[in-house]
Amino acid sequence: MTDIGGWQDAVESELRAMGRELAVPAASDLTATVRRRLEGEAAGRRQTPAPGGGVFRRWLGWRAAVVVVAALLAVLIATPQGRAVIIHVFRFAGVELSQGPRPANSPTRAALPGERQTSLEQARHRVSFPILVPAALGRPGEVVVSDGGRVVSLIYRRTPHGLVRMDEFAGHLDQTYFEKFVHLSNVARVEVNGTRGLWIKGPHELMYITRNGTPAVASARLTTGNTLIWATGQVALRLEGNLGKAAALAIARSAR
Repeated sequence: MTDIGGWQDAVESELRAMGRELAVPAASDLTATVRRRLEGEAAGRRQTPAPGGGVFRRWLGWRAAVVVVAALLAVLIATPQGRAVIIHVFRFAGVELSQGPRPANSPTRAALPGERQTSLEQARHRVSFPILVPAALGRPGEVVVSDGGRVVSLIYRRTPHGLVRMDEFAGHLDQTYFEKFVHLSNVARVEVNGTRGLWIKGPHELMYITRNGTPAVASARLTTGNTLIWATGQVALRLEGNLGKAAALAIARSAR
């Protein structure tokens, strides 16, 4: 499991410290500036006496490479587009989060492959993982099984928070079930029953990933409200709805 916040903070801190010591050109002139700098370093090496022979030349080459890479990273980290290059994708509990702007015109409701409404009892016989039901919400109004039992969705239409949806799937770390397009500033770490979870604030695009690892384009939709993602030993869950973090955590902690 990736320690997202700690890793990101450490990388940003180091790169920003390096960036303050460098003269960073405007992003539009970056390619030309880097080329000129490399050419200048090369010319300097040709004119500089070479005490120590090859060792000294290798040291100069290494120093030039470090300066150029640091300059590039300092420019990248300063912009949202650059952050997307450095921190592009991470995975958590069967969900892949990609930093990027949400696509336009995404529907707020789209079906997963092979959706089929059924009863809670029948759903439990059709899947290979335990289906958890949150006591805080009670028995779901609708139960939907998708993709031949790969995902189960509990739908609650009448709650104090409006429509609430809880998707459940097997907690295999080597498989991806959903892809989300988010801004990392909207993602925070939380704790659910002693295990780590992710709280994602605000709507974002969600897309289902099929068994063979390809995105199901027809499933792409814009989520409603906020999302909580967490996992137990056997099942991963994502809770979605117009609810605050405290309410979402209370619902998650009541899932049995």
